[in-house]
Amino acid sequence: MKQPSRLLFLCCLAPCLHAQETYEEDQATTSPIAEVFIPGPIVDGTPPQPPPAPPGKPDFEVVESRTSRMNVVEPPPMHGLPAVTGTVNVTLNRVEDPKLPPLPEPLPATTPTDPAVLAATEEFRRDYKGTELFFISATVYDRSRTYLRIYPNGVARKEITAWSNIDFNHFSGFSTFRVTREDGSFTDHGMLMGLGNQTAESTERLRELLEQNGMEYSVPEVPDLPDLAVAGPRYVIVEGGDVEDPACEILAYMHRLYATDGARMEAAYIERERVRKEREAYYLANPPKPKDVTINFWRTKKEDDQ
Repeated sequence: MKQPSRLLFLCCLAPCLHAQETYEEDQATTSPIAEVFIPGPIVDGTPPQPPPAPPGKPDFEVVESRTSRMNVVEPPPMHGLPAVTGTVNVTLNRVEDPKLPPLPEPLPATTPTDPAVLAATEEFRRDYKGTELFFISATVYDRSRTYLRIYPNGVARKEITAWSNIDFNHFSGFSTFRVTREDGSFTDHGMLMGLGNQTAESTERLRELLEQNGMEYSVPEVPDLPDLAVAGPRYVIVEGGDVEDPACEILAYMHRLYATDGARMEAAYIERERVRKEREAYYLANPPKPKDVTINFWRTKKEDDQ
């Protein structure tokens, strides 16, 4: 089977199953799992808390000023929108020394034998469990089937390929999930995910592009997976995988996670898309303009100059 043309990345963990059979999300795990869940929030398009306001700007006494005009090109406010272009005023002001307060003193140096440092280090080692990183490339076809390539961090030879009946766009609102065990221990799995989407229209465009360059495009063969709404999260392992491989475990964990938290993941994705489309429409109706630039500079006086 040929691989889909546009694959991207993501990461996770779980026990492997045999190819060309469908499996439920919690089957064949290698250790007793109590729960798989998302320990933090899921991004849903809600704006983050604004940073604290910067300190007030001093009143500059301008000694000399010079202004020039400049054509600028700035990055677009969102992916897919045109660049921000325009002509701005660039003003250089030579000002009197505003006598800003001195910078705070640097923190005192510490040594590895400092009892306070040793105690803090020991507490960190005791409480911090670390995060296991895994990579997944996910290509979603018509928002109903996803082709996956999964491998542990730094172990590409352990890669597995699989098909899932989950729309993996729903996994794009968070970066870590947690697997807890019956003995109370847990492992956090950090996802490094790239994501691509293919529709009938985009597939046809890709086919035409390849044919124009003398290449042939073969549509990936999608296995017969039951619909998500009917059978719940299911997947088929196509290539690679052994019951002890972490890539297989991650695959099972992610499907178990979706079985319990999929509705919240989908709702967050729908809200993110709504907010994105609103922002896109606003910027198209109100194209941003580059702002004028003012640079104030001065010569500080050294003690020898006074």
